[in-house]
Amino acid sequence: MTSNTLKKTLLKSHRATQTNDSAFSEQVSGNHYKNLKIQPLTYCMANDFNACQTHITKYISRYNLKHKDKKKQIEDLEKAKHVIDMLIEEIKK
Repeated sequence: MTSNTLKKTLLKSHRATQTNDSAFSEQVSGNHYKNLKIQPLTYCMANDFNACQTHITKYISRYNLKHKDKKKQIEDLEKAKHVIDMLIEEIKK
């Protein structure tokens, strides 16, 4: 079974079994992802994102939902920017 096939199978299985007691239906520490139409991790898994893409999506999705303080919002955006820089560096190797 290829990696892509496995990911698709797992995601399909996840969607079929997602209930209120699913790990995907709860959030540990906060509720900033719960108000989104699609949770970042679900989106990333469905699109076969790598770790860097997933982290970037997470930080961009939550920066203004998790933090009301502009300094904290900028911190999340700086984290996303740092991961983008790491990804660019990796691609240039």
